[in-house]
Amino acid sequence: MEKHYTLSKAAEILGVTTQTLRNWDNAGKICAIRTPGNQRRIPESEISRLLNPEVDNIANNTEKPQRSTGKSQENIEKLPTIATKDDENYLLMCKDVAVYDITHQLVLDESLLPGCMLKETMDFSQWMQTRYSEQTNFSAQRLMQSAFGKIDHIHAAFATGAHSLSDCYWIKQKDENINFMDITPYIHKEWDDVSENGAQNEYIWGPLSSLFVGGKTDKVWLDALSLLKINSFNEIEPYRLCSLLGLENIAKAKNTDDGIILRNFTSTDVFFESMKQYGITKENTDSRDVAIDSFKEHAVALFVIDYLVENNDRQPDDYGFLRCSNTGEYISMAPYYNFDWIWSGDSIKIPDIAWQRHSEYIYSLCRRAISVAGNFEYGTIIERRARELLLL
Repeated sequence: MEKHYTLSKAAEILGVTTQTLRNWDNAGKICAIRTPGNQRRIPESEISRLLNPEVDNIANNTEKPQRSTGKSQENIEKLPTIATKDDENYLLMCKDVAVYDITHQLVLDESLLPGCMLKETMDFSQWMQTRYSEQTNFSAQRLMQSAFGKIDHIHAAFATGAHSLSDCYWIKQKDENINFMDITPYIHKEWDDVSENGAQNEYIWGPLSSLFVGGKTDKVWLDALSLLKINSFNEIEPYRLCSLLGLENIAKAKNTDDGIILRNFTSTDVFFESMKQYGITKENTDSRDVAIDSFKEHAVALFVIDYLVENNDRQPDDYGFLRCSNTGEYISMAPYYNFDWIWSGDSIKIPDIAWQRHSEYIYSLCRRAISVAGNFEYGTIIERRARELLLL
């Protein structure tokens, strides 16, 4: 993982002033990274390049360097050995509470720790990987390529602070004098098209918080309340079905010319934690059983809807809890979302625990589904699947 230095620390290492570094960055003579809080960070590889005697005459160099795609061990060895632990002491924050010391792997606040880390089913790195789509979200890939010149989620996480609109977690160095409201994408100017100096936002594929959106489909945040799932149109049908069945625990959705737009159901006070992030994976138990035990009919209804619309890819990171970002309390089941794989021709069996505890509720949903099936293009499938369940 590449280090990133504040302007003051980079200036100290290089023996120049912070204003000199700002001037070089503005002139395109060094490659500084901007955090969502619009603060400059200098990559270690860039400092190494500046310390190399072959490029020491940086002030006369008019060619903008390429963004770093890796570290040169020969150059890194030339860095002064003045770094202290504080220089690389990264903290995982939940709003303005330090939750976990990443550098020293120390729990600082159990009540706000991600569930999987508290249960020790995942370490910090594994949990971080649940917060983005590593290969399949093309908008995020293009954005990362634009912002960093390469696809490297670990690099991006520490350079940007890993700001998300799913939760209130973020990363900072221990000695950074910034707080959550300075940088949170919920209210931050990253949504603006124009930067302070009037230049167009160079990250043309969307705001940096789009880097940390899980799931397989191509998606991007349009603003703090609107997530566009690009070219996803059929997905609106399950939301309509939920509405006609009187189910209120659903995300608000609408179709547009570009795809379906989902309204953000999180805030600075309430965040989402998936069953996977909570610490329940297919390897250790059936997350659907845990959901039914925790959420009862709210969870049963989701799995019935999946069956009726033939959504055969409900994963542990596709549903979960809403948590209070101030106390860590688990509040309720999160609204239903993510029906990417509908009309698949196959359906996943509804868990036995649902039949054992909520069979009458399942039957009532199926009878209602048959009564409204005529409102849908694929209504014959909804009716057929509902009658299948009524025979069980």
